[in-house]
This record gives sequence, C-alpha cells and structure tokens, in this order.
Amino acid sequence: MTEHEPGSWRSRLTPEYVRSRVADTNDGVLAIAGLAEGLAIATTQSIGAVVAIAAIGGAVSVAGVKYTEEAAEREVQQDLIREEQRLLELSPEEEMYELAQHFEDKGLSPETARSVAQELSAADALTAQLETEYGIHSVMDATRPFIEALGSGLFFLIGSLVPVLIAILIPRGLVDEFEIVGVVLSLTLTSLVLSRLAHTHVLPTILRSLVIGIAAMATAALIGSLVT
Repeated sequence: MTEHEPGSWRSRLTPEYVRSRVADTNDGVLAIAGLAEGLAIATTQSIGAVVAIAAIGGAVSVAGVKYTEEAAEREVQQDLIREEQRLLELSPEEEMYELAQHFEDKGLSPETARSVAQELSAADALTAQLETEYGIHSVMDATRPFIEALGSGLFFLIGSLVPVLIAILIPRGLVDEFEIVGVVLSLTLTSLVLSRLAHTHVLPTILRSLVIGIAAMATAALIGSLVT
C-alpha cells in the first residue's frame, strides 16, 4: 500500500471524511429531488427557478449548521486544553499519577505504567494528557469550522446539481420521472465512491442508499399529490 505524505489531500481522505462528504452530497440529492418531485406533482407551473433557489438556500443552511457544530466543538476543546494546562502547572505530579494510572488500568504493571507516563510527559505532557484523558489526538485550528462548513455546503450543492438541472432542462411533464432516475443514478454513484474510499461493502451500501432514496421520493410524491 502506498503511503501518502501527512498533510496531502490524499492523507485527508479518511473513511470518516468520505462518509461525511457523501452524506452531504446525498442530502443535496434527496432534499432537492424530493422538492422537485413534490412540486412537479402539485403544480403545473415551471419549477426550475424554485428548485435552484432551494438548492442554494439548502447549501447555505447546511454550511451554517456545520459551522455551528464545529465552532462549538473547538470551543469545548480549547476550554479543555486551557484547563489541562492549568492543572499541569498547578500539580504536575498528580497529573503524572493520573497518566500512570490510565496505563495501569490498561494492563501495564505499576512500574511500566509509571515509566511510560514519565517518558510521554517528558516529550509532551499536555499532548499525553489530552490523548489519554479526553481522546483529543489533534487540536482543531481556527480555520477548521470555516473549512468544514464550506465543504458541507459545497458537497450539498454538488448533490443538488442533478435534480436542479433536470428541473430546468427537462420538459415539465417528464420532470417527476427523470428526477427518480436522477436520484437512482446519483445515489448509486455516491455509494460506489463511498465503498471504494471508505472501504464499505458495495452492494449493501447501494441498497441502503436506494431504499432511503426511494422512500424519500415516494414521500415527496405523496405529499405533492395531497396538496393538488
């Protein structure tokens, strides 16, 4: 297996990252296709402009929610870091004892646990405490909320492109049928990407996405038929 340099774009394609971005893309597909499907059944008017506006609004909303989540997580992380720094300055021996106790609870002998705690603390006491006590393996920088928000909004918008283009380009009477086809193809493609990059099983991944997608489209069509 080829190793990628830390910090390269390939090194960031972790399974968790891929799953998150595929979820954002699928949200764009289903939310906007569902809207288009419901409108296509409920009204005889042109729906392209409404669907396009909804896609942009949806992308902004998703980005805003993601920013709020990431900013809140960073604030909590920063508070923990400041508190741990304070404790290390106030009572380093007590913090050392807690670190050694952590490794002893993992099965090391008291002597070995103490030795490991001393070596880790000598190298970087704060990092050792954050990793063992809070599970913080990387500190979020100030740009992280913005980057994550931009990514979520962008991938939502990418997912919405297919239903938007169908709503704009396909003759009005065929929009609902084409939206279903577009959803099936889009979800199949994102499922293949997910299975390839996040190491999931291909067929179950595709089936899960299609079942959810078809259920969402059927719900949109039902609501559209009820309001006609």
